[in-house]
Amino acid sequence: MKNAEAFSSNDMVLTPLRTLKELLRFVIPKGNREMPIRITLALIFLSMATIVTIYTPFLYGKAVDLVSEGKSVNLNLLWFVIGSYALARLGQVFFDEAKEFVFARVAQKAVRGAALKAFKHMHSLSLTFHLNRQTGGLTRAIDRGAKGIEFLLRFTVFEIAPVLVELIAVGIVLWVTFGIMYAFVTVATVIIYIIYTIKVTEWRMAIRRKMNIADENASTKAVDSLLNFETVKYFNAEEIEAQRFDSAMKLYEDSAVKARASLSIVNIGQGGIIAIGLFLIMGMAGNDIANEKMSIGDFVVVNTFLLQLYLPLNFLGFVYREIRQSLLDIGRMFALVDQKPDICDKKNAYDLKVHSGKIEFKNVNFSFGKRAILKNLSFVVNPGNKVAIVGPTGAGKSTISKLLFRFYDPSSGNIFIDHQCLRDITQTSLRSSIGVVPQDTVMFNDTIKYNLSYSKPGSSLNEINKVAKLASIDRFISSLELGYETIVGERGLKLSGGEKQRVAIARALLKNPKIFIFDEATSALDTKTEKSIERSLKKLSDKNTTLVIAHRLSTIIDADKIIVLESGKIVEEGTHKDLIIKNGLYAEMWMRQQEQND
Repeated sequence: MKNAEAFSSNDMVLTPLRTLKELLRFVIPKGNREMPIRITLALIFLSMATIVTIYTPFLYGKAVDLVSEGKSVNLNLLWFVIGSYALARLGQVFFDEAKEFVFARVAQKAVRGAALKAFKHMHSLSLTFHLNRQTGGLTRAIDRGAKGIEFLLRFTVFEIAPVLVELIAVGIVLWVTFGIMYAFVTVATVIIYIIYTIKVTEWRMAIRRKMNIADENASTKAVDSLLNFETVKYFNAEEIEAQRFDSAMKLYEDSAVKARASLSIVNIGQGGIIAIGLFLIMGMAGNDIANEKMSIGDFVVVNTFLLQLYLPLNFLGFVYREIRQSLLDIGRMFALVDQKPDICDKKNAYDLKVHSGKIEFKNVNFSFGKRAILKNLSFVVNPGNKVAIVGPTGAGKSTISKLLFRFYDPSSGNIFIDHQCLRDITQTSLRSSIGVVPQDTVMFNDTIKYNLSYSKPGSSLNEINKVAKLASIDRFISSLELGYETIVGERGLKLSGGEKQRVAIARALLKNPKIFIFDEATSALDTKTEKSIERSLKKLSDKNTTLVIAHRLSTIIDADKIIVLESGKIVEEGTHKDLIIKNGLYAEMWMRQQEQND
């Protein structure tokens, strides 16, 4: 297995074309008829808004010409023109809002679908990816990607498309109405503006990319520090963490200042191009009025067209920059979805059928990077037996449980449950057949009831009470003011280590599987509670296959078989009495622990 580098969402980005292709699947989901209808309606309203926008300046110009006639003005016609102008303005607002209204569901549906896809895919990735991820950067990438989808869809459809359509329409109208030079200057100004914006924005993207990397780095350090709040307190390291965060924020500060300076360059250049265009058009119009080729109303029409066209262009610069950024953010999120898990189900994988619960390791080797963890490991856990695995730290004990859960695959050799190879069965059916109490019990920031019932959602309160008693945590829960509705805090910080461990035991018991794995399951418990739970577990062990990874040897004296690991190899196996008589590594460990207890 290869060691993966720590994940940063900036490492992988899909090309813009590929990003748009992937996005289209969420905009128009397969088999969904509502979204195409909404998109069609939005385009109809967009067209209507463009037509009204083009026609509005002519009404305004006509009203100005009528007013300029003085006493000879036709009041009825003037009121009609002014009323038409007011209705046209209202029509612009109505059609703009209508297209936003019908398209909102399309955009939000795409955001929801893409974010859900990314979220589900994160859970499908292998343990190797999650051991090397940076949680802050990862969540930031998904969050920015989801927001980028909404921005891209809304502004592409409702800002860029209308401006381009309006530019073509205005160019044609100016050409037909006032001559080719007006159309040429207007269109040329816009094209130069767009080319300048694109070129300078491309230069700015490198600066923005560095800013994003610094942003994710700062976020990662903040999340990492807050998740390890207790460790920071233990070592009085608040100042060190503050310095680490401040260093990361300093990099972000410098990048953000450069990004802002580059934005000023963009805005000044864009303003200069528009100013020159306005100067030329207004000068030409003024000259034509002086030569009596244009009326005052025509001058107003040209001016209104320019304002209608150039004002959105000021916004277009921002939109283009944000669309490029959105494409980058969406590309990162979709690149995450492109990540392939190390552990995949075969195409013809079938569901595990557990009959008796027999576990068999056959010549299993496992390496993590260049480091060999397990070496030619072979053993059998017979149905209904309790088998314990012990050994010094780093011997490979916990790796066995991870292999059995198929978080990893062996480098060579095979693992069987009831003669079914784990490589041939679905991961979902495998994990639903095994109950585990891990060494590090992590809980969700929710109620005790939620955490207890996590292994079997929808469990009744009677079922939960039953396993709580077996795990000796029922009295503790009843002593709480809110009982089972008590919130445990992030990662269960409001509970002690022993309380969390008992919740984990109860959770595993509620699942009631054929196979149990206990990885240092009682290490945080006092002797009295440990003995109480052991009696409960012993009743289960008579019916279930139990694999115990133990550090405290006193907890596995009654095991049917004890396997002793050293440096990834089995050096001894047998019952407690047999291994004491052998006077080998197990006996040495036993004597050392007895001395510590004394």
